[in-house]
Amino acid sequence: MLNFGHAGILYENSFVMYDHNTGSLWVHATGRAEHGPLKGKQLTFMPSTVTTWANWKQAYPQTLVLPGHRRGGFMGTYKGLRGPRKIGLAVVVRFKAKLYPFAVLERRPVVNDRFNSEQLLVFYSEDSGTATAWNRKAGGRALTFELAGRKDRFGKALLRDKQTASLWSWLTGEAVQGKLKGSKLGRAMYNPILNDRFRAFYPDAPVYGAR
Repeated sequence: MLNFGHAGILYENSFVMYDHNTGSLWVHATGRAEHGPLKGKQLTFMPSTVTTWANWKQAYPQTLVLPGHRRGGFMGTYKGLRGPRKIGLAVVVRFKAKLYPFAVLERRPVVNDRFNSEQLLVFYSEDSGTATAWNRKAGGRALTFELAGRKDRFGKALLRDKQTASLWSWLTGEAVQGKLKGSKLGRAMYNPILNDRFRAFYPDAPVYGAR
């Protein structure tokens, strides 16, 4: 297990971490060591949902909050609502990445996609500037999703799969009504990122909607 700190330097305009154990330098956007004894090593990706506190608290009411960060943290500078054309969702499947720009998702908020052999569901909520990504397999098959035209009790849009007509939460990946009620989609590895930073770190990676 490594313990990290901020190195106080930038790489491709993104901050660099160092591990206290070996002094290796790691780029936070890719989770890869670029200098030092661990150069070339790769950290495991974790999904990162950036949304409003109201959305999160409604979906996960038992959430614990890190002391000193209630109402603060990254959301204080998040530009998803004010600058969606500069941001996208990076989805990483087995260390290969694909970008889903918010500007494209505004026009097509529900995306059924296949990338690096994984069946993906990507959803974008323009109301809160939130994007999520899921593995869209459930019940042993890949489902095809669309907007349900209905909302949950909190006023958030619901999704519907065409195969069973079950209704799903885009924020929790859980079926809340229908034949598959209680089923959960597997969460993909994703994080919001500035479009130009994505292209800097993944110059050859595909971009959804690109011509």
